[in-house]
Amino acid sequence: MEEETVLKTPLKVTVSFYMLGIVTLLPWNFFITADSYWQYKFRNVSLEDEWDDLDAGLTPLQVSFMPTLIIVSNIFATLFLVVNSFIVTRVSERVRLLGSLCVSFSAMLLTTIFTFTNTDAWQVNFYIITMVIVSLLNIFMAMIQGSSYGLAGMFPINCINSMNSGQAIAGVFCSLARILSLVVGDKPLISGLVFFSIADVFLLASIADYIYLTKMEIYAKIKNKAENTESTQVAKSDWETYLVVFKKVWLMGTTYAGTLFVTLMIYPAVMVYVTSYMPESQWTKVYFQPTITFLVFNLGDLLGRETPRWIPWPGPEGWSLHILGAARLIFVPLLMLCHGDNKTFPTVFNHDSYYIILITLFAFTNGHVGTLTLIYYPGLLKSEELEVGGAIMAAMLGVGMVVGSLLSPGFVALWGPK
Repeated sequence: MEEETVLKTPLKVTVSFYMLGIVTLLPWNFFITADSYWQYKFRNVSLEDEWDDLDAGLTPLQVSFMPTLIIVSNIFATLFLVVNSFIVTRVSERVRLLGSLCVSFSAMLLTTIFTFTNTDAWQVNFYIITMVIVSLLNIFMAMIQGSSYGLAGMFPINCINSMNSGQAIAGVFCSLARILSLVVGDKPLISGLVFFSIADVFLLASIADYIYLTKMEIYAKIKNKAENTESTQVAKSDWETYLVVFKKVWLMGTTYAGTLFVTLMIYPAVMVYVTSYMPESQWTKVYFQPTITFLVFNLGDLLGRETPRWIPWPGPEGWSLHILGAARLIFVPLLMLCHGDNKTFPTVFNHDSYYIILITLFAFTNGHVGTLTLIYYPGLLKSEELEVGGAIMAAMLGVGMVVGSLLSPGFVALWGPK
């Protein structure tokens, strides 16, 4: 895109891509943030008000819920990120995006309604229903993410940057919401209702915002340009198009996928076991993890995603960016060496300041490297290839996330406990 076009990108278009970025992760983040709500829903009801006492123990449904939720989510999200990359030339962008947003809103609305429903008599059925809802939500969230990358790649470069930063904003928002719920008193049903209602509002707003975006003049011009260019090309099969585009973006896609692969090997699976070296207090027991592990990480990630607007380094040429992405592996052993109360892995960095510095750099490079790959890949493609390219990048990201998540239990085992 010409610099003049970038400068003339309307603010409302930039905001639209921030919104699309936020809604690709906000509902899922709130599912995870509302852990106390799920623990309440699957509690031992015979214990009444004492269900959360330390000596009460956990029910099988409580123990299995979060690991099952993560596995189901990753499987379906990755599967449909890949599916989206193949159907992008067959199903129109409006159908994929608007349809997925509407289904996701319906799934979250149903989840919100269940906060008003007494499910104590049918906990197993509610468990199954929730997993079905999560599966649907992740299928269509994956469609939103893959389609949004393709759409953002067709717009000026600051739009894909905005969408990527929107995902980090979703993480910051959820971290702040969690800390606030702890400050005011974590009442499970109320927390669940508030978290899910916020996700409902954002999804509904994103539907209206996307419809408004499609009515803008810049949207029509960009889509018409892509369609006119495509119509002048020699017709290729979907597989031929896919392979041609994949050959152009595979290296950027591998670095992008590798960024999340390295991150998810230890975050949050291992990092939730890091503890403060300070004497036991409300800070160490309640606020250390939500503030340092989650809020600091999300803020560092957001900063890393925003800095390429002003400091686009390393550049797209050569191997510097890809070497930087691979070098992030050094954070895995460094963070594993941080303080923990019950671990078998050696501890070298006892002071909290070491952990804060390391996790900030870990998060910053996660956001910075990932964003640079998204900024650079459109420059490798023709205008008619951008939508397919965005879908392929999203699919490769999904594969990196799943592989990283599958390896994380091994690093948890290395950590401990004794």
